Amino acid sequence: MTAKLLLPFALISALALAACEERAGAPDVPNPDAGDPEAFAEPAEENEEPTSEEVMSPAELQQRREEIEQDAQQTFETIMEDTEQAGDNLMQLGDDAMNALSEGITSTTNALEVQIDALVASAAELRDENMTKSQKLEIVANVRNAAEQAARALGQSEAEITAAGDNAEERAREVLGVQTP
Repeated sequence: MTAKLLLPFALISALALAACEERAGAPDVPNPDAGDPEAFAEPAEENEEPTSEEVMSPAELQQRREEIEQDAQQTFETIMEDTEQAGDNLMQLGDDAMNALSEGITSTTNALEVQIDALVASAAELRDENMTKSQKLEIVANVRNAAEQAARALGQSEAEITAAGDNAEERAREVLGVQTP
C-alpha cells in the first residue's frame, strides 16, 4: 500500500525533472507583442571624421580666436561698468541714509529746543514778585523734569537727557531769578 501512495509522487517528480532539463530555445517566430528590438538600439554612428567643410584653416582659427577675445573684452568692460555703477549707487544710498539720519537728529534736537523754550516761557509767565523761593525752585524742578521727559520721548541717550534737563533748569532759574546753589 505504501508503494501505491509513493508511486504517483515519484512519477510527478520525474516529470518535473524532465521538464526542467529540456529547456526550450528561442522561438523561431518572433512575438509580435514583444516590440522591435532594433528600435531600441542606438544608431550606428556614421563617418565621424570631420569633413573638409568643418575643418578651419589657420587664418580662420586666428580670426575666430580674435572674435572670441574681443567678445570677452567687451563682456569684461560691461561687467566693470556695471560694477562701478552699482558702487556709485551704493555710495549714493549711503549718503542719502546719512543725510536722513542727520536731518532726523537735527529735527529731534530742534524739537527738544522748541519744547524747552516753551517750558521756560511758561515758567516766565508763572513768575510773580510775591512767589517764595521754594515755589520758584518747585517750578524749576518741574521744568527740568518736563525737559527730561521730552528728551526721553524723543529717544535720546541718558547723557542727552541730562543735558536737556540741565539746560532747561539753568534757563528757568535765570527767568525766575533763582541763583544756583
